Amino acid sequence: MTERIAEIIAERRALEVRQAWDAVLRTREGRLVMWSILERCHLFAQTHLGTDLDGLRAGQREVGLMILNERIFPHDVRTFAAMQIEHAELMDRIQLAAEQQVEKEQADE
Repeated sequence: MTERIAEIIAERRALEVRQAWDAVLRTREGRLVMWSILERCHLFAQTHLGTDLDGLRAGQREVGLMILNERIFPHDVRTFAAMQIEHAELMDRIQLAAEQQVEKEQADE
């Protein structure tokens, strides 16, 4: 009986976690947060730079790959593509805003 209770607890917790991931990945804001975590995990950058931190960065990258492979890819085949597009659009907006701010600052001088 104790084993069955533990099994039910594990199943229910796994369901709650899947539902939480779904809630995060269904929103633009949640996908942006996940993108920022993947960036922090060096998923889109070189991890081996010939320094003492190479091992740490490689370990962080493993965490990022786990998130990608176990949570993002299985969520929906379009989720990661949406994240890429949304990030590119965000960076375009930020670039444009920065250029406009510099133009305004130069005009004010």
